[in-house]
Amino acid sequence: MNIRQHIKQQHAVTALAGVFALVSVQNVSHFFISLGHPDAASWTLGIAIGTALVILAHLLSEIDMRERKAFAGLLTVTLILVTLSGLIQGSEYSHKLGSMGYLLAFVLAATGEIVLPLAHSWHSEAMRRRMVNDAGQRVEEIAAQTLVDTMSGVDVTRAQRQAEKRIEQLVIAHVDSIVRKLMPASPGMSDAPVAPDVALHTPIADPVPAAQDAQRIHEVNRQRAADADQRRSALLDLLRGMDGMEAEALNRSELARQLGSSARTIGRDLEALEAEGAIALNGVVAVVAA
Repeated sequence: MNIRQHIKQQHAVTALAGVFALVSVQNVSHFFISLGHPDAASWTLGIAIGTALVILAHLLSEIDMRERKAFAGLLTVTLILVTLSGLIQGSEYSHKLGSMGYLLAFVLAATGEIVLPLAHSWHSEAMRRRMVNDAGQRVEEIAAQTLVDTMSGVDVTRAQRQAEKRIEQLVIAHVDSIVRKLMPASPGMSDAPVAPDVALHTPIADPVPAAQDAQRIHEVNRQRAADADQRRSALLDLLRGMDGMEAEALNRSELARQLGSSARTIGRDLEALEAEGAIALNGVVAVVAA
């Protein structure tokens, strides 16, 4: 509904309220004349009450229903004036209709001065909500169309290469994790060389078991060193896919999850690779090694 239609409807409601007010003016004037008031004073009171009813009806027809306090105040004032008009007109109608005259007077006054303006206000509020909803839906349609147009210009080949690179990294990390699980080394051991725990061995005269323990520790340390080299190689492959990313955004926990290790171990591996000059983490991730 445009502004012109809104103005036409509002003027029609005000005009109808004016018609009901004219009836009120005549009834109120005749009531005061019957009490012995001068004709001029009686008609002045009737016109004043009728004019006030028209003004209040016009205000009710254009009030914003979201302003609860203003709406309640205006409606209260209108009800008081409609009650006064209904009582005066009812006394006139009661001469012919009895108690039904008061009912008729209140219905006529309320219809012209309250019901019609409120109906117009409710209709205007519903139309405002509809316009807001239509505008929001239109914005969503424009945004969706813009997204479709933008996606149509995306380089699909480049996105496919990036996806294949990511999948290759995940496969390498997964295979490395499986190989590490199949290794005979104990999973609870760290990368540092394992020292013999003499407190766990009972001293015996035969030196052969001690020599076997030393040999086993040497083999375990060598295996752990090989595992560390393999893990760092896999880590370096993952970092190649992150070349140029901010160093602060490097997620050690995610790297540890992909490599089946701990974040602390990955942190030591990063320090070792940086010390060897294979990578640089000065602000951004830079893979130096070929």
